Amino acid sequence: MLSCGFSSDAVHPQYHTMILSNSSPPFSSLPPELLIEIFSTCSFTGDWHTPLTLSKVCCLWKDLIISSPCIWQTIVILDSKRTMSSIRTQAELWIARSSPLPFTLVLKLTNSERLLPIMSCFLPSLARWMRYTITYDGRTAEKSLADLTLSSPRCMLHHVDILLKAPFEDVTGDDEDDIIFFPCGSATYRHISMKVATTKLPHAEMVNPLLFTSLNISETTFESSVRSPDLLRFLAHCPNLEHLYFHGLSSDEGTLDALLPVIALPRLHTLHLDEICNQRSILSHLNLPALRELYLRHMNVDYPLEPYHVTEEGDSDDESHDFSQSPYSDLHTGMGIRKLLSRSRPPLEILDMDLSDMRTKDFRWVFDKLPDLKQFSIVGSDMSDSVVALFAPFAVGDGQDEKRMSVRLPQLSVLKMYSCQQLSGDALVKALSARVHYTDRATPDATLATVIISSCNDFTAKHAQELSWDLHDRLHLF
Repeated sequence: MLSCGFSSDAVHPQYHTMILSNSSPPFSSLPPELLIEIFSTCSFTGDWHTPLTLSKVCCLWKDLIISSPCIWQTIVILDSKRTMSSIRTQAELWIARSSPLPFTLVLKLTNSERLLPIMSCFLPSLARWMRYTITYDGRTAEKSLADLTLSSPRCMLHHVDILLKAPFEDVTGDDEDDIIFFPCGSATYRHISMKVATTKLPHAEMVNPLLFTSLNISETTFESSVRSPDLLRFLAHCPNLEHLYFHGLSSDEGTLDALLPVIALPRLHTLHLDEICNQRSILSHLNLPALRELYLRHMNVDYPLEPYHVTEEGDSDDESHDFSQSPYSDLHTGMGIRKLLSRSRPPLEILDMDLSDMRTKDFRWVFDKLPDLKQFSIVGSDMSDSVVALFAPFAVGDGQDEKRMSVRLPQLSVLKMYSCQQLSGDALVKALSARVHYTDRATPDATLATVIISSCNDFTAKHAQELSWDLHDRLHLF
């Protein structure tokens, strides 16, 4: 067996006969090893289909090329005027025929939106991917993956960062878009991450199934903002996701004109949504039965948002008529969470809302549907005393039935409240004192263990002293 992967036994038998008879043309009399070197050089310097073209010259060349993996080690992709189907077929053929040798990708890109779809063709063979050279808009990014795959024994793509921007747009050379692959994880569990810059998410039909488990998508300009239909269809190609972070720029996508698909991500346990206005469309069309942590950031806006494309139960006005600086986003956030919980029924343990509010009726509905919630954190909320009262025990039982006490969020052990200016200190003391009086006795293994109250103006030193009589060292003030 030769070092290039070529087996002399696999060459057409007539080849040796022609050499011995000395009746063949001079080129055919060259040793197979030399022909392989010539063909490999042609494959690297010629057009993308050079190996296929050479294999059509004669049966002898065809047998030699197909049986020599080293000829297929350099995969040249020219995306100009080619369909993704054609590129995908080429990638699969070259990867198969270069096996078991490592391969190099030479990508000459004319459309930045095709970068991720093309890269997705090679991700299943990351363990054999030795090097890449990507040329786009007059700039070239080149990197060896040999050290990366050696330092990450699992040779698997774990995390992807998608930056919605033009790649290589920093002409000073300080941009790090060319660092597409990088290692991450601990010393004992290292894996590979990828960062890709693209002007928009690719069409779903262009992308091979993406099997990474962690995904960050970040908008950088309003021109590159993602509409919820495009995001959902892209997520449909990420079935193994466990962690999803989406950072937007609070761009209102308007009223949708069609029903959206419901996307199931059965393994997703952590979801971060940050600075977006289409939270209702996204949350309402995800099925996340394993979701344990939900983080909502900077969704409050004080301007009107376009109405949702259909009217659903719960869209009516809030009967409490409590004050809110962000009534439109409160409605979208609350209704999105309602739909997510109704469809998925997840074992949610952490709900973190930072400048992301809901209506009073939504808080009541959501708190009734979270029996597993252990930690609730809220920042900058306009929640009223009506919401605070939901933390207190309440009586259940109708008519002649004997009354018994219960609490919403029965597993809640950590409560964090920052800069909530509409609630009163009296309401907090009343609700939380009543709660711990009940849970400390009835469910000592599921009672408040940590309460943090910070910068809530109506919660005074007097209130802190009163509450500390019941919470003792469980109360933390900042």
